[in-house]
Amino acid sequence: MYPEGCLLSPDCKIILSFEKDLLNPSNEGFIEFWSVSTDNSKKLIYKKRLAKHRALYKWTSLIKNGWRISHDQALVA
Repeated sequence: MYPEGCLLSPDCKIILSFEKDLLNPSNEGFIEFWSVSTDNSKKLIYKKRLAKHRALYKWTSLIKNGWRISHDQALVA
């Protein structure tokens, strides 16, 4: 299954949002890179399509490197 949710970098300056592709939810999705400034405003850096196996690898490697899973839906708006 494609990972879904948000990861917050250890320095709290980058948010990665993983979401399924609605047309092919079991195999593909998107990853969004957001920059967070000091005043808590967010700016979309880019959005990229990613296959399931690459998204799962990215998700697990980021968590191993100190990224936190965020359950705050207000992070990415």
